[in-house]
Amino acid sequence: MFRIHKFRLILLITQNQNNQNQNNGKIIDIKTLDIPYPNDPNILLDPIDKSTKPEVTTTNENTEVTENNESTDQLINNQSFNPLTNTSLDNPLNTTTESPPILPKNYNGPINPNFYSQFEQKRLLVNFNDYELDNNSIIRQNATILSLVRNEELYDMLSSIQQVEDRFNGKFHYDWVFLNDKPFTDEFIKLTSSLCSGITRYGIIPHDHWSYPDFIDQDTAKKIREMKKFQNIPYWKSESYRHMCRFNSGFFYKHPILNDYQYYWRVEPNVFFNCNIVNDPFKFLVDNNKLYGFTIAMLEFSKTIPNLFKLTKEFFLKNDLIKKNYLPDINDSLLNFITDISKFENYDEIDVDKLNYNLCHFWSNFEIANLDLFRNELYESFFQYLDKSGGFFYERWGDAPVHTLAVAFMLRKDQVHIFQDISYRHTVAGTCPLNDQQLVDLKCSCNPELDWAWNSASSCRD
Repeated sequence: MFRIHKFRLILLITQNQNNQNQNNGKIIDIKTLDIPYPNDPNILLDPIDKSTKPEVTTTNENTEVTENNESTDQLINNQSFNPLTNTSLDNPLNTTTESPPILPKNYNGPINPNFYSQFEQKRLLVNFNDYELDNNSIIRQNATILSLVRNEELYDMLSSIQQVEDRFNGKFHYDWVFLNDKPFTDEFIKLTSSLCSGITRYGIIPHDHWSYPDFIDQDTAKKIREMKKFQNIPYWKSESYRHMCRFNSGFFYKHPILNDYQYYWRVEPNVFFNCNIVNDPFKFLVDNNKLYGFTIAMLEFSKTIPNLFKLTKEFFLKNDLIKKNYLPDINDSLLNFITDISKFENYDEIDVDKLNYNLCHFWSNFEIANLDLFRNELYESFFQYLDKSGGFFYERWGDAPVHTLAVAFMLRKDQVHIFQDISYRHTVAGTCPLNDQQLVDLKCSCNPELDWAWNSASSCRD
């Protein structure tokens, strides 16, 4: 069953002499589209007995406990508790009560020095006079390094910071934004800021961005997480992982701190950069009109996304206005990389039900991108369409396939870049230059014979 929701979409169109309907990331037109939204979570996974209703929490003026006798301390640890309560940001503006720091005179970044952003817990400056900045050779872009991290991941985060600072940022001094669904501890702020060579900013995620939407049946979601047949799938049982993937799919770019930036580089705890990064990847994206960059593409676990591609096809290909006016030419897109679309010559010939997804996705724990990729109503409506289906909670959708599908449908392939000159490793996968001279020039510490992209059957090398 579907219902119709109308969205006013600011759609992306390429101003191209040969094809005025291609997408180059410029907002130049406004349309209203009728988009069917799935509103029945039973379209996902297997049917589940919903006869057992979730416990109802009730309070009154005389008590602070619930029907199942949860204490106030227990409520604080509950997902529904607002993390801003009793913090410096617990005010109508969700803004720190401290006076904002004064920016260095020679700072050329985007921050407004007169006020903190909403949901900004702390901002620490560096004295750029301590660095030898050659304004003729080093010009920072409007960009930041971005980390979603928990307090308990402090030492893994410190390791990642040290990697990035030693290999790259010690020369460029880009800002570093840290986001958390809970307030950062003083220890976290003190130790991370001591390693960063740029301004550090610490933000708390708005409660609405890291909690269950009202259309999710939490009891059903819990039953799905506890299904035994899925327990061998990584993170299947994790509730917080699902909130994280939903946040990275549809909310991170809306955090008020990121309003100060145009580009971001995502860096997670416990990652490794095995070679020096001598060229500024932000500048490369700017100079070459790229919107998205990655290092590794791999296969997704099929059981985590049984309905994701079905819904994606419905959104992009079953709405004639989107299909005919706002997708790049079928041969210019990246759909050939992730689907069997090559058997069709144009969008009109596609049998949507017979179009298959090969499960390849960009491993989004490393991505460098232009935030305008997400800051438009086409992507926003795509995310809302997916979100309303409940798949982040009733299945186990990752943000990596969501980002990948959006990039493949919305962008031309010349707007996407693989950073083969950046040696990156995280958990099971990593890359290493195969050129002997490059290993020497970039002072690499990795073994090219172990390069995951060429040795793993889970790699998408084509």
